[in-house]
Amino acid sequence: MNKPTNKETYILDDTVAFDLMELLKAKARHFIQLNEYVYRLFDGQSVVTFTTLENDIQVEMIKG
Repeated sequence: MNKPTNKETYILDDTVAFDLMELLKAKARHFIQLNEYVYRLFDGQSVVTFTTLENDIQVEMIKG
């Protein structure tokens, strides 16, 4: 049986998003740059994806 997944998506100013990314990188087990626009962090339970948009960054967090 699959356990429910919590998914949250936010649109943040790029400065705020990059500050958040730096904080999360400190505790992440894995930090991957998928391409020029997409970064993913994994801490063992949650996955956070940063996607660069035109002027902002979309931050998607999935807690498993």
